Amino acid sequence: MRFVHPAHPGRCVRLGYCMNLHAARTLDEWFDALRRVTLPLRERLHAGRESFGVGMYLPAALAFELVRDLRARERVIAFLEAERLDAFSYNAFPYEHFQSDELKARVYAPDWSQPERLAYTLAVAQLALNFREAREGEQISISTHAGGFGADLRHEPRAQAAREGLQQAAVALDALARDHGRRIVLSLEAEPRSNANDTRDAAALVRSLGAGLSSLGLCLDACHSAVEFEDPRASARLALTCGNFGKLQYSSALVCRAPEQNPQAYAALLAMAEPRFLHQVTGRAGERELAWLDLDELRHSGPKGAEELRCHFHVPVDAESLGQLGTTRDHARSILEELLRTPQQWGSQELHVEIETYTWQVLPETTRGGAEGLISALEREYRAVMGELSAAGWHRA
Repeated sequence: MRFVHPAHPGRCVRLGYCMNLHAARTLDEWFDALRRVTLPLRERLHAGRESFGVGMYLPAALAFELVRDLRARERVIAFLEAERLDAFSYNAFPYEHFQSDELKARVYAPDWSQPERLAYTLAVAQLALNFREAREGEQISISTHAGGFGADLRHEPRAQAAREGLQQAAVALDALARDHGRRIVLSLEAEPRSNANDTRDAAALVRSLGAGLSSLGLCLDACHSAVEFEDPRASARLALTCGNFGKLQYSSALVCRAPEQNPQAYAALLAMAEPRFLHQVTGRAGERELAWLDLDELRHSGPKGAEELRCHFHVPVDAESLGQLGTTRDHARSILEELLRTPQQWGSQELHVEIETYTWQVLPETTRGGAEGLISALEREYRAVMGELSAAGWHRA
């Protein structure tokens, strides 16, 4: 879905949702997920006559298969064209097994010090170039982590190898972009407890690596930014200083205020612990910043006098609260509002916005419902973001 503004001719916002919420292992599963979720959602949003944006997620085995198998690739291209699905953005952060239990910090593996990460990312880029015809001014954004899990890159030789891997990727993508006449942005994503813990770290890394590399940029995840108590407008402005802004992952985190004075809310937060995803927690106690790797670690130590806890648990972006807990919905809104305020600083003619609530399967049943409930919930998320775009003067093309 494309959105334009009369005061900014030639520029547009592209909106989609990230397909990692129904991560497929095989091509048949991939087609099935699009038929069950994506196409009904498109119809709910009355996008049948226009292109409908999707944030593609292809696990490594499927991506490599599609690169090797022309016939399979042609099936995907034909489906995307027939259904008018616009694969404008890609998530290449999780390598495999994304919706599997016990994933946790293994979502970073292989990290950027390992050749498998480079090979996977270039395979995704090659497919992205195949799946969309080139149009003047359009770009492809590919999000990835900024190197690896923080503890894994503690030793300098491995950290240096990760930086070199990222540089190799950017050089290769620059060459692909020149050969195909396309703009590609490998968008590095900060995440709590990774080697780039926040937007400042990620921006510094991009600047240190990116001299002369037009394909290296930043992905700003609103949930991650909120967990680290960043000022939303300042983080948006900082992200734009890198020159190549890849995309905004529009997402929202959980909030527990005054946990020691509000035991019900604190218990509700601890009850969100589950075996699949990593749920980093950051707290503020006066001038002190507190950090926990996961909810089970918080349960073991207690909140240590924190006045507020924020948890990396992606929750519906339209929700102001989740039972006893608050959300950082307004943080995401402020980031988007700031990005829309200065389109001349995007670094391209497009702003990519990807709704990324990948946790539907581990949310409380009352929140997610069945397959029909998921489609309705995604529709509510879309309408919330579309309402923000409309309020800023951006309307569907």
